[in-house]
Amino acid sequence: MNDRKDEPQNVPLNPALKSETETVYDTKVSSRAPIETASARENEGEGWPVIWLVVTAVCVVLAIYFLI
Repeated sequence: MNDRKDEPQNVPLNPALKSETETVYDTKVSSRAPIETASARENEGEGWPVIWLVVTAVCVVLAIYFLI
């Protein structure tokens, strides 16, 4: 006699980790390369080093002022 209570069989230890759906992607169709989708103009972004230099200088001056 098998007097086990109603124990479900093949139950995962953590039900939250059980896979609900399986996704299959089509490997025959590919998208464009990332370099083809990027857009940048010439000389774009060259001003940022100057902006960071000014911000750093202001922060250093403020740090010296508050420490004195």
